[in-house]
Amino acid sequence: MNINYESYKIFYTVALYGSISKAASSLYISQPAITKSIQKLEQELGITLFNRSPKGVSLTEDR
Repeated sequence: MNINYESYKIFYTVALYGSISKAASSLYISQPAITKSIQKLEQELGITLFNRSPKGVSLTEDR
């Protein structure tokens, strides 16, 4: 697995704020770039990291 620490920073910020748009604003990165990074990380890990809803995102249950 190729570890990209920037992806983990993005993951942490999205989890902290519970919002992709707030994380994007905080990191000065576009929303599509945040979404793409999370999707790539989920694909690399083979799991879904966030439950998405119109109100924001929340972490999935621990497995």
